[in-house]
Amino acid sequence: MEKQTLEKLDAALEAVEKDLSGRVTELALKSTTGTLSQDEQAEYDHIVRLNDLLSVLKLQTEEYWAPRIAS
Repeated sequence: MEKQTLEKLDAALEAVEKDLSGRVTELALKSTTGTLSQDEQAEYDHIVRLNDLLSVLKLQTEEYWAPRIAS
């Protein structure tokens, strides 16, 4: 069960990354060139926060399950 939970989380994170990768690339380029609109800046900020949140969630999940799977 625990390994399935980690696998499902990994699959969900990969799906989000795949879905957003093109848009993130576009927004990152615009951010670098200073051509983001206010709406695009807000969208980019939300995506960055979402990525940070998902990364923390993944780390916490791995930390929680690692000792349980090893036992």
